[in-house]
Amino acid sequence: MEFLVVGLNHHTAPLEVRERLSVTRSQLPEALKAMEAYTSPAVILSTCNRSEFYFLEPNNGVGSSIQWRIGDEVIKEFLVDYFDVPLVDVERYLYLYRHEQCIHHLFRVTSGLDSMVLGESQILGQVRDAFATAAEVNTVQGPLSRLFHQALRVGRRARHETGISRNALSVSRACVELAKSLLGDLSQLRVMVIGVGEAGKLAAMALSLSGAKEIVVTNRTYERAVELAGELSGQAVSFGDMPDFLSYADIVIGATGSPEYVLEADVVSEAMALRPERPLFLIDIAVPRDIDPAVRELSNVFLYDVDDLESISESNRQEREQEAQRAEEIVTQETEQFLEWFRTLEALPTVIALRQKAEAVRKRELNRTLRRLEHKLSPEELASLEAMTRAIVKKLLHNPTVYLKEQRNASQTHLVRDMFNLGDEGSSRPNGHV
Repeated sequence: MEFLVVGLNHHTAPLEVRERLSVTRSQLPEALKAMEAYTSPAVILSTCNRSEFYFLEPNNGVGSSIQWRIGDEVIKEFLVDYFDVPLVDVERYLYLYRHEQCIHHLFRVTSGLDSMVLGESQILGQVRDAFATAAEVNTVQGPLSRLFHQALRVGRRARHETGISRNALSVSRACVELAKSLLGDLSQLRVMVIGVGEAGKLAAMALSLSGAKEIVVTNRTYERAVELAGELSGQAVSFGDMPDFLSYADIVIGATGSPEYVLEADVVSEAMALRPERPLFLIDIAVPRDIDPAVRELSNVFLYDVDDLESISESNRQEREQEAQRAEEIVTQETEQFLEWFRTLEALPTVIALRQKAEAVRKRELNRTLRRLEHKLSPEELASLEAMTRAIVKKLLHNPTVYLKEQRNASQTHLVRDMFNLGDEGSSRPNGHV
């Protein structure tokens, strides 16, 4: 069995492609259950910069070339069916990482090394949430569960032992830095934040710290908007009243988890008719996007999305390249350690089968001997004979067991199974515990 991830991210795909394969938090349980029908236990990690589909693919005999083709094709079939997207539209943007590459990639993701904003901390929580959701709907178990537990530990270790996350920007903070680079001093500007999830809340707090004159918060659940506005000494408006405030806003930040646009071009157009001379800056950090891209056609309206944060993140990245190298070393070390554990796990069914067969032989031969003795042994002598035969079996199997756990060639495991005629005994996959 081997780990596999198929996905796309900000390195490989533009925003308009990424959003076609994105899964919102509310959609995640349904998507996991749908994916379960196509493959083995799985985890889906979907953020503003990536959509990745992790699962465990069993091998089919020695070598995995046939099995990989099956895994690749099956997951693509799921993407086509679930997202209702032609494969030709997305296939060239997808990456496929197998086993060691998959493990290494996930460890880099949790360490913040694969993020647009190097070292950002949000990704660790996003991976934790994705894993927790998969556990809740029972689509992750065994070795895949162990992999994600380890990935979260690696992410925490990289941040604890290096300075990669020191002063790192989140996507939300990066969008505020973008606003400052475009408009300079924010203290005299009116800002509206749409959405009070983690991204919206972080953006609103960063705006407040940057001295924005007036912060208005809106959300589909009005009570949550009131709560955040209270924390920031801002103002909450109902979702239905959002268009009215557009007439006054200087900056609007979209940060919801909606699968559809929450700000249409015609709504923005009506607002601009009331303020034709004043520019409106829209920053959309949601994926799928919150703001209709057609607003770019409107006069005096300027729209930016998450991909426009690249310049901000690049300058932030240069400050921590040395720390990133140290984090890369941790990831490489942890990847090898996890592989060592997994190699032991792969041999475990054969070790169990070998022990079970030896124990069956021991019991059979012991019982045959005892029948010939016609119960002439005392209870103490029977206990001694039982202990002696167990010790013989244990000593005989010690070296083969160590060898099986330490060897790295799957063909040797199959050789042992053939040598001892183990067949399929004990070949069921373990649950991830050695």
